[in-house]
Amino acid sequence: MQKTEIVTILSACSATMLAVSTVFMNQSIFLELSRYFEVNIALARISFSTVSLSYSITFLLAGPLMNRGNLAKISFWGAAMLAITLITTSFAASFNGLLAGMTAIGFCAALIPAAMFPYISRLAPHPHRGFYVGTIVAAATLGVIFGRVLSGILTSVIGWQWSYRTLAVMVLITSTMTLLSLPSPQEPKEGKTLSLADDYKKSYQLLLRMRTLGLMLVGGTLFFSFMGIVTFLSYRLNNPPFNFSSREIGWISFAGITALVAPFSGKLANRVSIGKIILWGLSAALISCCMVGISSTLPGISLGLLILFLSVYLCQPLVFILVGDSVSPELLGSASSLYIFFCIGGGSLASMVLGPVWGAYGWHGVVSVCLLSLFTSLLLISLLKTGQQQPANRSDSI
Repeated sequence: MQKTEIVTILSACSATMLAVSTVFMNQSIFLELSRYFEVNIALARISFSTVSLSYSITFLLAGPLMNRGNLAKISFWGAAMLAITLITTSFAASFNGLLAGMTAIGFCAALIPAAMFPYISRLAPHPHRGFYVGTIVAAATLGVIFGRVLSGILTSVIGWQWSYRTLAVMVLITSTMTLLSLPSPQEPKEGKTLSLADDYKKSYQLLLRMRTLGLMLVGGTLFFSFMGIVTFLSYRLNNPPFNFSSREIGWISFAGITALVAPFSGKLANRVSIGKIILWGLSAALISCCMVGISSTLPGISLGLLILFLSVYLCQPLVFILVGDSVSPELLGSASSLYIFFCIGGGSLASMVLGPVWGAYGWHGVVSVCLLSLFTSLLLISLLKTGQQQPANRSDSI
């Protein structure tokens, strides 16, 4: 790998990590937000539901633009708008003002990974595509952890407003680095006559392909379980017998460092069937979900969370590769955005659906629904395996 490629990948990954971190930064500070705005903690949770919903819907709309736009410039302007929005939101005087700011943050933050995922996939040499895609997936995952940990720690020291402003400065620095280091992508092929409306039509027609839709649903149901456990684990740890602070919950989120396995799962796919790796990962996710659900001790919860992150991010880059292989190259931007939409949409749905479940049945009710979603992921990937007749290439063999 050449030095310029290393710099490009690091810049793209840094921008993606910080963008994602702004979406998940509220997860470890629900208690502080509820006290500051004088709302109950269940209502404070809506701040995450709002930003994640805005974030996921933006992916649904952005795909065709990524097929034809300058991805490096889209990433830069998205980051610049994100920094401004973070600073503005930090001055919110009411809870409704905070929700409005979170909506804008979700929109701006989504533009960065929406551009960087297809950018890295197009940049990657074919033999190393698994490693490149795994790297950007790992960066997005580390953003989840970075946002939760940094926000929790900074909020406990300087308050939630200054934690927002600190992240804004970091985003501005990274956006400048991105603009300077990312080469412009190749121009669209000459002779392209499709209108933007036709691009949108072709993009959404991807959802009519059973294999492509099935793979996206695998990502969505997996993320529903993952984000459901991670989000409501914060509630559980806030309550007796743990009574943890935001700082302590933030540190536990360091279990997500196992996301660094993602690039290596891509390399492993060169030697082992992708389908087998995904099945192993989903099985491990089921076991870890049970561990986190039934454990009443911090070591047990931490180990289960560690395995959960490890298993999810063993699967994620490989499912993404399969989605990319199921479409033509000119639709890669659309397929990437739709896949992320399904994943983040699954996480947003978990936050909304599991709220009433938490209120009615508590922690064990949440875990039961998440286990059902994981079983759905396993069922879908098994159906795709048996339904695949003649794979076009090895990476498509499930």
